[in-house]
Amino acid sequence: MATAFLTERSLGRIVAGHPWVYASDLLRVEGKPEDGKEIAVRGSRGAWIGVGFFNGKSKIPIRILARRRVPLDEAFFRTRIAQAVARRRDGEGRLPSACRLVWSEGDFLPGLIVDWYAGGAVFQTLTRAMDDRREWLVATLRTLLDPDVIVERNEASSRAFEGLAPRRGIAWGTGATRREVDAGGLRMEADLLEGQKTGSYLDQAENWRRVAARAKGRRVLDAFTYHGGFALACAKAGATRVEGVDLSKDAVAACERGATRNGSLNASWRCANVFDDLNARVRARETFDLVILDPPSFTRSRARLGEARRGYKEIHLKALRLLGEGGRLATFCCSHHVTSEAFRAVALDAAFDERILLRQVEAYGQPEDHPVLPAVPETEYLKGFLFEVAEKG
Repeated sequence: MATAFLTERSLGRIVAGHPWVYASDLLRVEGKPEDGKEIAVRGSRGAWIGVGFFNGKSKIPIRILARRRVPLDEAFFRTRIAQAVARRRDGEGRLPSACRLVWSEGDFLPGLIVDWYAGGAVFQTLTRAMDDRREWLVATLRTLLDPDVIVERNEASSRAFEGLAPRRGIAWGTGATRREVDAGGLRMEADLLEGQKTGSYLDQAENWRRVAARAKGRRVLDAFTYHGGFALACAKAGATRVEGVDLSKDAVAACERGATRNGSLNASWRCANVFDDLNARVRARETFDLVILDPPSFTRSRARLGEARRGYKEIHLKALRLLGEGGRLATFCCSHHVTSEAFRAVALDAAFDERILLRQVEAYGQPEDHPVLPAVPETEYLKGFLFEVAEKG
């Protein structure tokens, strides 16, 4: 096995638990490491750090999987996945209707994501090493879960940095790829082959419920509604008026089906560019009691943070103009490049420009099935706040 020796300045972060070894962290490499194969990792003086997988085509050439001296074989892989699945089961051994079963670094399996949708499993292998072990993965999922279908959703652009081509399809089984799941107190649809991410957004279901608990008797606008999770939950909780807006015609159609599926909920939907829609509502002097902002990530790199902040500020400015005193803004960011404090600062900056004093009512994050490792900041990506307009100038 080849061995990588690390620079002294990199050791603090990596010994503390971060699994990523960048090219700049490498002091030297002994042997001839092969892409997708095991490599030992040691400190500059030879002290053992761990064992991981190598990919010379990646900006992160080594990802550490174990700190002990163990072979990264099929048995290791199967045990790690089994441990992750066990953490998602309840006291009676049952899995939720829909959940994330494996969350990459958060479950000590860098580059692997597995989601569960009422008997169907969907996976993403985002690194060369994980992609090379797809057969192990499918066999393990069949043994652990007994699914009726296993779907591969490997269209993520990040695979290109690993030298991997996009790929999508049914890896095993004949079960339906479109199904209903219970999430956040709602019946929602998930399209395992065509839907966003791996079929739906699983990480906001708890937040749908928490925001909806504040919606009774309120007029609600759900911007970037996608399949209508927040809007439907608010309508079900007793909001007097609910409107959802999304640019995708397919998403709006899914919202309409969702309203019927959950009891013909009283909500209306608009297919429109959200930025333009918010502008039009401000010009029309519309008002709401609760505005929800849950946009897709505005940046996937640190290089575009400035641009992302401007985008977030713009939608916050428009949303605040739709609220009077006592009105509430639930706002979310799903980019790990934008910290919680930075995101809150954007909202406060917009409020300052509008001469509005905000009161923070609640903070939101990602659910337990998307575990956060404090030593790996990249595992924490979802953040949100509920603000109340305390005073408007």
